[in-house]
Amino acid sequence: MHQTLTEIGIIHQLASTALRKALPKPLTLAQFYVLTHLSRVPEVNTPGRITKAFQLTKGAMTHTLGLLKGHGFVTIETDDKDGRSKHVYITGAGREIMALALKNMAPYFTALNAQFDAGEIQSATKTLAKIRIFRDKARD
Repeated sequence: MHQTLTEIGIIHQLASTALRKALPKPLTLAQFYVLTHLSRVPEVNTPGRITKAFQLTKGAMTHTLGLLKGHGFVTIETDDKDGRSKHVYITGAGREIMALALKNMAPYFTALNAQFDAGEIQSATKTLAKIRIFRDKARD
């Protein structure tokens, strides 16, 4: 298992570096991850729940959300039922910049697909998803 986690860490580092280079300005890697999260899990959209999902400090997430809002990539709205609670929503501009980042990553994906057949990628993805689910449950 140690070797598996080491490989996942190295892949994460290499993929993050490639993604960072592909990100359109002014998007940062942290901001891209939050936009991806909001697209993938839109119901986990309070600042507190997003902070918990990323295991960051409240200050770090507040800063990232503030930048995203300043760029017009998210809106932060007060909950109608509980004025103390807020909800974060990805905007059209947020979806557009995410799409541009993924378009910029197309050469990376093309090279990956040329190296491995679809079955290998699908099998690896299923295994990695199982590891993610296990680790996600273990952190609570």
